[in-house]
Order: sequence, then structure tokens, then C-alpha cells
Amino acid sequence: MKRYRILTPCLAAVLAAFFAASCASTPKGGVGTITKVNPYHLRPGERIQTEDRMIRFEQQHRLHGAITSEDFLSRFGHYVTVFWKLEQKGAATVRLEYTQANTGPTIFTKETTVSDAGHNNTTEFQVVGEEYRQNGPITSWRVTLLVGGEAVSENKSFLWK
Repeated sequence: MKRYRILTPCLAAVLAAFFAASCASTPKGGVGTITKVNPYHLRPGERIQTEDRMIRFEQQHRLHGAITSEDFLSRFGHYVTVFWKLEQKGAATVRLEYTQANTGPTIFTKETTVSDAGHNNTTEFQVVGEEYRQNGPITSWRVTLLVGGEAVSENKSFLWK
């Protein structure tokens, strides 16, 4: 019984360190960092019934203003929101690389360059409409923050190779 009392706090500390390290992005040189990546999948024909206001808001926010069936179809897909920081204001590029279910190992890339980025920034990528209908849902992704053409931070999904 006493052995478990000692082992449990040690095991908890090791697990906490492991999970904290596995979720962090990999900054280089302290120039900038990706603080969070929030992927959201708006599935066709699926209306989420929940008491959680934040989940309901996300779905309503993405569908707001859609009137015709074409409007609704064009909004289904993946939305990837990237939260990132820079040490000094300046130019930066956020790159999303991803694979989709119907395309096998093909890697697609989307980039957004921000010429006057502040200290705290948000960038959103969308894989919706025809691109989503033909190629299917995103199966893995990697987000990279580039400053001066050099990768300074990266965050990726569990399934990214």
C-alpha cells in the first residue's frame, strides 16, 4: 500500500510532463511561436444538439447568412484557426499543409502572408465547398510559422507523418 502512495505522485508528474511536451509547438530562437491550432469540421447533414453554447455558436457562426442549399453546401468542410505570436512586429507567413481522405498521401498547401503582424495574431484557413466535396475531410495537418523565410514554429496533428 505504501509503495503505491510514492509511485502515484511520481507517475502523475511523468505523465503531466509527457503530455505538456507532446502538445507544444517547436519554437526556434524565440522569434515567434504558434500558441494554438483550432481545427473545426462542419459536417454536412449533421446538426449538433448540445447545451454547450460555444459548440452551438461555432456551427451557427459558420452557417450564418446561408440561405440557399448552395450556400449551405459551400460552407461545409474544415476550418483551421491558428493563433500565433511574434516577439517583434513585422512580416510573417503561416503555412498549412494537409492531406485529405480521398487523395491518399497527396499533400496540399495553403499559405497566408501577413506583412504587418502584431504581437498576437490569428489566421484562418478553409477547406470547404468543392475542394471538400471532391477530396473529402482533412486526415492530417501541419502548421508552420515562417519569419524571414525561415520556419520558427510548428504544430502538427497526431497523424502527420
